[in-house]
Amino acid sequence: MDFSQTPKSGQDDSQARPDNTIRQYQDTAYNSDDFSPQKARVEQGFLRRMITKGKLFGFSKTTDAIAVSAIDDVTPEVMAEYEADYESDGKSMYWDEKTLSSESFSGWSQVYLVIAALAKVCLIGFLPLFYVFCLIGLFFGKGGVVFGWNDGWSDIFLGTAFFAVLPCLLISGHFKLVDSGHYYLAPFLQSKRVFEMNRTTGMVTLFKRNKPYFTHPFIEFDCVLLSSPTRQGFLNYSLTLIHRYSNYSVGVPLDSLLGPNAMVDEYLRFWNMVQRYMDISQPLPDIMILEDARKRDPTTIAYDKEHNRNPRYWRDMTEEEYAQKLKMLKTEQKSIPATGKPIDIFKGPNTANPVKKKKK
Repeated sequence: MDFSQTPKSGQDDSQARPDNTIRQYQDTAYNSDDFSPQKARVEQGFLRRMITKGKLFGFSKTTDAIAVSAIDDVTPEVMAEYEADYESDGKSMYWDEKTLSSESFSGWSQVYLVIAALAKVCLIGFLPLFYVFCLIGLFFGKGGVVFGWNDGWSDIFLGTAFFAVLPCLLISGHFKLVDSGHYYLAPFLQSKRVFEMNRTTGMVTLFKRNKPYFTHPFIEFDCVLLSSPTRQGFLNYSLTLIHRYSNYSVGVPLDSLLGPNAMVDEYLRFWNMVQRYMDISQPLPDIMILEDARKRDPTTIAYDKEHNRNPRYWRDMTEEEYAQKLKMLKTEQKSIPATGKPIDIFKGPNTANPVKKKKK
């Protein structure tokens, strides 16, 4: 993959963000070339059940393989909106040079979205149909329109307008304002944190009720792919990080970033991306969402300088060029391994099978 094109004229990538360059990784950061051998796995409780039911993805030397299904929604136009939001209000992205974070809607947010959806259905479908039947009854009823109106139809029309149409209009209008960016109108719409993976510290944190539930080093987690059949006979997958040395009843749900219906190799490619992101001996995964972050990560800065990488390789693409590139990557990756050589974390670094160098 050639990343060495020159940025398009008029683009000044250095102005996209202030200088938040990472100066130094912490001692706890994950380094596939330098780590202590891990204690033997204690397969009991939740971990044992998950490993028995699912497929264990081990640690490995990472490759350039990426899970296209996990990043295809962040297009050049979407990325431009992310950057504009950051410049206007400092709103950070869910994935940058320091952390990979996942959030979900709170309980009140889900209730609000359901109510807004029902209001829209009523305004578009139910209420117009209701008024059509009312008008038919009014015009074709006994005694004529005036008699029918005075005989109770007026109460039905006005009551429906006051108790159904007006509330639905208010709810739909409020939702449109919130959806257009006026979040201050809905202070109850607060997201809840699910997990955070920190590249600079090497730590993984799971949240419960927006508070840390547990925090452990990345290398202490086992990655397990679980599958469950649907009523239609298909398989739904979930990719979960489970702490190897604790008997927690829950794990870190990585599938929230990928979805339940990808191919098995796509989950393995995503695990490859996650390992690469957390491994400070490797540059950041070369994907759209992390392109701006590359200039603030020490390992990636050195890599990009050595390979003369265009800092705006992805962002300068058109929507069509980006879609075509991802399509081409999907095709190319079908014929290559989803990840690199296995690493035995229980023996220590340098346990991956070395690649033999060709003699000159």
